Amino acid sequence: MNQQYPANSAVTTPVVGPDDEINLTDLFRNIWRQRGLVIGVTLFMGVAVMAFHFFKASFSVPQQVEYPIALTFLSDGKYPNGTVFSPRDIIAPAVINALAARGEIAVSADKLVNALNVSYSNSLYQESEDKLNELLANAKTPQEIRTAADTALTELHDKSHGFLTLSLNLQEAGLNVVQGTEVLTAVVDTWAQLSIERGLTNVDIDRPLVAFSAVEGTNLIDVYDGATTYLEALRSAVSKLSKMPGSGSMVVDGRTLNDVRRQLVMLEGSDIGPLREFAYSNSSELAAKDPAIMVRLFSRQRLLRLEHERLTKLVASYDSALNQLSSTSTQDLNKTAGSNESSGAQFDQSFLDSLLVLGNKLGGVEMRQDLFKRRTAATEELLELEKEIAILAGSDDKTYGNLDSQSILKAALEGVETNLNTIQQQLDNFIGAYREQTLQSGGQLFVADAAPVVRGGSFQMGRKMGLHLALGIILGGMLGVMLALIRAAMLSSRVKG
Repeated sequence: MNQQYPANSAVTTPVVGPDDEINLTDLFRNIWRQRGLVIGVTLFMGVAVMAFHFFKASFSVPQQVEYPIALTFLSDGKYPNGTVFSPRDIIAPAVINALAARGEIAVSADKLVNALNVSYSNSLYQESEDKLNELLANAKTPQEIRTAADTALTELHDKSHGFLTLSLNLQEAGLNVVQGTEVLTAVVDTWAQLSIERGLTNVDIDRPLVAFSAVEGTNLIDVYDGATTYLEALRSAVSKLSKMPGSGSMVVDGRTLNDVRRQLVMLEGSDIGPLREFAYSNSSELAAKDPAIMVRLFSRQRLLRLEHERLTKLVASYDSALNQLSSTSTQDLNKTAGSNESSGAQFDQSFLDSLLVLGNKLGGVEMRQDLFKRRTAATEELLELEKEIAILAGSDDKTYGNLDSQSILKAALEGVETNLNTIQQQLDNFIGAYREQTLQSGGQLFVADAAPVVRGGSFQMGRKMGLHLALGIILGGMLGVMLALIRAAMLSSRVKG
């Protein structure tokens, strides 16, 4: 008798055999027959993930524009005029309001302030700082290397403060990339212009702003003392202005700063200095009408002599310290020579003593240099003090014969006033011209390392989109395979039934 087999043996073949073992060939064959279901579920999940990304995830992707700049004026964290600098100065409300008042931005000032940010940054130094931090964090790092790394890290940290990065959150500002780039550039330019206009980039030049004049009834000695102080203030202001870049080539009203400096030297040497000495030399005659002059003159001489004694003792103490350091160095050298003559068993101790002596010598050199500088400064001050004491002491009244000192001093006073006030006006003109020159060359505040760049924009969005899509495809494929297996099992059970 012939056995009868079902017509569709492939469909009715069970996936699980009598011995409960899985036939992988039949398993993959059933999945392949239902590949349309697997592909359909995969595509559905991919579309669902993309839809979720566009309607939900894209709104959480940060998008901003960054503008790196390098500051060219910082000195110990201060503006050239001594004002402390803060990165927030660049995005201060005053800068934003000034920018909004020009009508150059399409966003309100309040919204722009919240969307802007600034921080110290320098990618060139970041890698070096990370390596130094690793050395400091490692407990096995030797103390010498740790000290050197800490010093180098401090230097890098100070240097990196010359680099800033401004960032603008485009979502908070409601701007596109092009508008954000223009806004960042305008903010930095506005800050630079305001800083120059306020004089933050100029060295603080302390100078007389009021013309010199002799008050009627003032004693002539006091008048010439005031003229000397006024002239010294003018000289200090000219010296500060001369140190500023580009000031040496300035020509104002046909004069240079060197011409003004020469006028000050001539005025002191030919007019104010000799006349002041003449007034003190005839102090007894001038005191006849004002007895308080002699009291002030004697008291001032007494104070100057006391200061002279203090400076003399100070110079002597510096000399004593220098001599002591020199004798100590000689003793150390002799000790080192005696140690070198010792036996081989004491070689290690001699070597350590030599290193100690060398360290003491190096420290002594620095100390001697510091003491010498202090002694030089004290000596210069002492010489100036002796000059002032000699002027106050004056000379014998008979030196000038029967000259009417009061008439001579009053007659010369008019010329002194005119010369001082002329130089004061010339100095004001130079300072005004220099500020105007600084305004026209606003590139002294910063240097743009690169144009504004987009961070966290389409590239970051595309990366997240690709990740979500890949995960969706994998998930869809797995669900499709599971559904295909379930469907195959259900069909097999139905055929058997």
